[in-house]
Amino acid sequence: MTPSTVDAAIGRIELRDLDAKPDLDLLRRVYADVLVPSFPPDQLEDIEVLIDSSTTLVGVALHDGAPVGVIVADPFDGVLLLSYLAVRPGIRGGGIGGALVGRLLPAWRERSGADVILAEVEDPRLHPAGEFGDPAARLRFYQRAGFGLLPVPFAQPRLRPDALREPGMLLAVQPSDAAVPKDLVKSFLIEYYESVEGLEVHDDPEFNALVSVVDRQGPELTPLALDQHPTVPPLNVAVELLRRDYPTTVSALDLLASDGRAQSLLDDVWSRVLARLTAGERLPRPRVVVLAALLDALSDAGLLFVSPDPVDAEVLQAWFLGEDDPWAGWWRKNPPSWDGALPPSPLVARTVRRLPPLPRVAVILSDVLGATPAEAAALIGQDEQAYLELVGVARTEVVALIDRELDKDESDGHLSAL
Repeated sequence: MTPSTVDAAIGRIELRDLDAKPDLDLLRRVYADVLVPSFPPDQLEDIEVLIDSSTTLVGVALHDGAPVGVIVADPFDGVLLLSYLAVRPGIRGGGIGGALVGRLLPAWRERSGADVILAEVEDPRLHPAGEFGDPAARLRFYQRAGFGLLPVPFAQPRLRPDALREPGMLLAVQPSDAAVPKDLVKSFLIEYYESVEGLEVHDDPEFNALVSVVDRQGPELTPLALDQHPTVPPLNVAVELLRRDYPTTVSALDLLASDGRAQSLLDDVWSRVLARLTAGERLPRPRVVVLAALLDALSDAGLLFVSPDPVDAEVLQAWFLGEDDPWAGWWRKNPPSWDGALPPSPLVARTVRRLPPLPRVAVILSDVLGATPAEAAALIGQDEQAYLELVGVARTEVVALIDRELDKDESDGHLSAL
């Protein structure tokens, strides 16, 4: 068959739903004859994964008993992912792909109870046409099939332990005329990545950047036309993580600065670092770069908060003996935990603000911004051991201050004996 004869023969194309009528031999044939020639190895799951899955949906187009096309979909919570759509090389463009999409996807969507169908598609700006097809032509196909485009970048997760992620992807969506809830897209993204890469993916910067892009959208994502794909900005991991961490930096500012005049300094520093990242400059730990510049700006402007009420750091030192102490890490939680109870966040902020400037900066670097000891020590001009001692004392002071504040509340303002 040639593309010109496919249209004439389309009535003789048999579409077989392997979910309704399983055929292991046919699945292996269509994998070898259609999927393998149509996708780069990193984008292709192992055949054994398709065989072993109890939820994956597979449809095959047959001509005279030979597989000439395939469609594969995977159900997620509220989403049906069109994982693969391929036609045998040499006969593409003759209507087989349209038949698979038009006749099988609607039934599968209804069967799975999905609200939307999503499809991973290559961004033509980042994937040129080649032996595995033409991304621009593929977008035109999906547009004719009634798909729109979510206005966010995407990266296909690592589908096998020996595979790489596939960056530079987009998400086509059907129906194209209805807004998609942000939370639905976010939950799909998390579920998809966890299902193939495991829970450790939450420590991965690229994954967190993808989630951040979705998170900063409005409550709903309005689909674009697929020919508007150039308006979707490619993923810049450092930029997205800095945007995500802006509220945390604002929290640090609240602990550092004497009054609200400092907010404009932060905005200026933050936007300048963001512009450097957007321009392609590589910065190690951009959030720490922001804080370093912010400290200089606050100091120059005379807005660095200095406590008028220094507190004895030895009060409850035995409570905080280092990182192995059961209290270690309580200040990283939101809200911070206090021996099983939850003290008000303003109380924590108030006590941290009462520290002298250098210990306060140490606590912010380690416990608000998560800088490593080596990074934090370099930032404040200390060696690492001196920094660790400094932050240990600062944490002890915070615990002691909170304890005094809680005692004061419980005793109507009268400090109980320590």
